[in-house]
Amino acid sequence: MLTYTKTPDSNVAEIVVDGQITDEDMNTVITAMQADLDKGGKLKLLEDVREFKGMEPAAFFKDVRFGLAMMKGVSHVALVTDASWLRMVADTFGKVSPAKIKTFDRAHIDEARSWLAAA
Repeated sequence: MLTYTKTPDSNVAEIVVDGQITDEDMNTVITAMQADLDKGGKLKLLEDVREFKGMEPAAFFKDVRFGLAMMKGVSHVALVTDASWLRMVADTFGKVSPAKIKTFDRAHIDEARSWLAAA
């Protein structure tokens, strides 16, 4: 499951990953996030990875294409996960990303939200 939420009149959005990501999930999230990006301004994104059980192949390729294209519209990313391999990927990608990326353990999700709010 993959969900996207954004409070109106806020530039902070949250994506939750909990299980396997389907192509349908990816289409829904891309549509919603693209609509917010089209409004202008930069988004701050909290990615809450609760459990990751893989992705359908079509969702994977959309994620890569959209992820790279949307990064110019995102100023900060807080990745919240207990998966050390995801933190390592985020730290590596953060070296070349135009967005500031910071990782947090799941127990520190409130700290991640505070970091985004202050950024």
